[in-house]
Amino acid sequence: MKLKKQYSLEEIALKYNCKIIGDKDTLFDSVSSLQKSKKNSISFISDSKSLNFLSTSNLSCVISTSELSSAIKIPIIISDNPLLLFSKLINETYNPFESSLFLDNSSTTQIDDTVKLGHNVVLGSHVTIGKNTMIYPNVTIYDNTSIGDNVIIHAGAVIGSDGFGLVKDSSGWIKVPHIGQVIIKNNVEIGANSTIDRGTIDSTIIHDNVKIDNHVHVAHNVEIGKNTAIAACVGIAGSTTIGENCTIGGGTGINGHINITDDVHLHGMTMVTKSIDKSGSYASGTTVEPVKSWRKNQARFKELNVLAKLIKKKNLENMND
Repeated sequence: MKLKKQYSLEEIALKYNCKIIGDKDTLFDSVSSLQKSKKNSISFISDSKSLNFLSTSNLSCVISTSELSSAIKIPIIISDNPLLLFSKLINETYNPFESSLFLDNSSTTQIDDTVKLGHNVVLGSHVTIGKNTMIYPNVTIYDNTSIGDNVIIHAGAVIGSDGFGLVKDSSGWIKVPHIGQVIIKNNVEIGANSTIDRGTIDSTIIHDNVKIDNHVHVAHNVEIGKNTAIAACVGIAGSTTIGENCTIGGGTGINGHINITDDVHLHGMTMVTKSIDKSGSYASGTTVEPVKSWRKNQARFKELNVLAKLIKKKNLENMND
């Protein structure tokens, strides 16, 4: 995203009372992510896992902590809370109320003549919609959304809303602005009342022929591979990548910042907490049973760790006999 003007590191450091490491006259005029960095831009690094992105970075400078600064070779603004400072910098330019969602200004939309729009469909700024797409009543499509050909979006769906991005300071939770896109490719279907959040800086991407049922939540920066089908009430947390030809059963919960490879099939109510790198079928949870036996089993479940330690100890004793 382009900022409202060009800044120097010295200007930002003085305004927000920060220290600089490197050339204080370094200039930047935009923000970008580490993964898709741009020239003359600034980004932030809050943890050591992100340092490897700098080896191929085009950034002019970065916001980071004093603990990580020794591993960073480009100019740095030092902050105890890099994401908070980065958010404040974006908010100096970003104004969501300038959108066509609030103003009578649809000049930035590009809708093919074959598109069918239902009653009360609301479109933001810089929205493009391809051929033969059908959008049912009461759908809201936020700014910077690209929708391909032959897409079906059912009533009440919300495309491009903010992700659940928050950062804490001394006064409480501060909203992290989401300035990215949603990109929906061709032949996608999105069910009623489903929500697809836009990316924080980059894009949330739904590839060709993905089928999404009702009441599904796709968080910011998620990418879903082609031909994947997702049943109702699934929740996918941010920055997760799901491969091609997957099926995800209803009520499944998928953690953020993980990868699921191609041809993975998740049974209903599965909880996915880590990456899956091998194709196949996966399930978790327990099946229904009478409440009396469930209560007994639940009580025993709390003793599993103690029992496992006792068995391990006994096995070691037997090995030493």
